[in-house]
Amino acid sequence: MKGLTLTVIFEASSLNYGETVGNISELKKLTRDGEVYTYMSRQALRYEVFRKLRELYNVDADKEVPLSDEKGTIQFKPTANIKDYVEVDLFGYMKTDKGKGSLTRSAVVRFSPAVSLSPMAFDVEFGANHDFAKRAKTDPNPFQFEVHSSLYTYTVAIDLDRVGVDPNDGLELDGTEKARRVNMVLDALKILDREIKGRTENLSPLFVIGGLYPVKNPFFLGRIKVNYDRNQRKYSLNTKEIESVLGLKLNGNSVKDYTSCGLVEGFWANGDYIIQNLNGKTISDFFEELKSKVNQHYNVRRET
Repeated sequence: MKGLTLTVIFEASSLNYGETVGNISELKKLTRDGEVYTYMSRQALRYEVFRKLRELYNVDADKEVPLSDEKGTIQFKPTANIKDYVEVDLFGYMKTDKGKGSLTRSAVVRFSPAVSLSPMAFDVEFGANHDFAKRAKTDPNPFQFEVHSSLYTYTVAIDLDRVGVDPNDGLELDGTEKARRVNMVLDALKILDREIKGRTENLSPLFVIGGLYPVKNPFFLGRIKVNYDRNQRKYSLNTKEIESVLGLKLNGNSVKDYTSCGLVEGFWANGDYIIQNLNGKTISDFFEELKSKVNQHYNVRRET
């Protein structure tokens, strides 16, 4: 196996703001097929995953932040290396080392933006700090910000043969540590959340599909679509595109042979179909199965 990829659907509201014009905060958005969709940037996803790694496993929290702006650009210090800093290993670096010049290592854990699955209607929330103004005996400061509640989808891809390997510094970690780091990322994705504008949004999966594959490809990126069943008042997953991807051949096998999926039961109108035809299981079982395959890949017999 060379690559791990999974695609997630979650439900959230107003995840990433961009420019503020006057007193109006605008959501980050893009246009596709004549409709406007909101999104959470890959940088924001990376931030939340690293924050969750610190929360769950205290990753790099007891160490000096290995960053510097001495060269006029914020980058990692020459002493930052993949052995001592999990962040450097998983998310890449740029650093300038005397005698070696500028060194770069691209991320081995890569994210797509989390894009809404329904277009926005440009709803705006109006507010004013009346309580503070009243207590301070002054005029309130009105504000507005765009809001959008939707299902979102993103894809993460992990380059399995580059985890724990850095030719620039001549370092390679053992299989146990490689598996531990990948599995920590999977644990973070399983219970991911985001704190924004005084609220917490749940980014944990309502549906997730993926696996370990002999080629590096984000198979389900751009292949996820949903419909809303007004009779059941539930969303249904469009399974035709997914099943088409599952039928792709890889070295005599099909993508389906390497793939499983997880779902929150009761949320999807076609949940029974997903379980029966897409090898669906609980979210927890999906991630435990994936972690077990990661351990096998790195020849780790016990759970890491």
